[in-house]
Amino acid sequence: MLEKIINIKNIYTMKTMKTMKTNTVYKKIGITAVLSSVILFSGCEFGEEKFTETLTENTKAYTQEFAKTFEGTDKVVIEEFSDIECPACKNFAPTYERLEKAFAKNKNVEFRYNHFPLESIHKYAYAGALATECAGVVGGKKARKEYLHLAFAEKKLSTNFYRELRKNTTIGFTEKQQERFLACFNNKNTSNIIKNHKKEGSARNLKGTPTVYINGTEYAGSRNYDALFLEINSKLK
Repeated sequence: MLEKIINIKNIYTMKTMKTMKTNTVYKKIGITAVLSSVILFSGCEFGEEKFTETLTENTKAYTQEFAKTFEGTDKVVIEEFSDIECPACKNFAPTYERLEKAFAKNKNVEFRYNHFPLESIHKYAYAGALATECAGVVGGKKARKEYLHLAFAEKKLSTNFYRELRKNTTIGFTEKQQERFLACFNNKNTSNIIKNHKKEGSARNLKGTPTVYINGTEYAGSRNYDALFLEINSKLK
């Protein structure tokens, strides 16, 4: 009888341990799924990277004051802070382009593209920002878009890749334009543009990319086309 009770106890203990292991596996799967969702929807974050030389003491007050500059105007300004190596920025790019096309004929709507390279996690993001800016300087918005498409599609990135991409026939730069691109890439003034964009983003306490602002206020809604279209449209008078 005693032996039977011990056997029953052992079986129960084994089942309990098996259940605990199974629950642990499910919990791990759950945590992984939650983390994956956070990474997918929140975008790229720069973690411990700080720009102490540019951060204001009260970023909330700065943002509120900045937003006031748009009050009483008919203009709607949409700003994106982006990192060329950020997967979330790559996914958001087609949406931003669709919005630009949708409001292209409305003179009261303005789109601004800002560079915010997260250098602590993206090794070549700064070089990518320089090159993207230069593509726009040399060939305008169309060339910048073509450049971004090609850069987003590339998996093996390097500083040299960003420089050499100027030769791609899809972008369509002439030899003179390619020379201008290189001159722009190596120009300190271009670096200052990127630095100023980063300072602006830091002053607004930017947490990651892509981040969208509408008339100076950070947009916290869904980053899908319909939601953003309705939000922009609601600001028009």
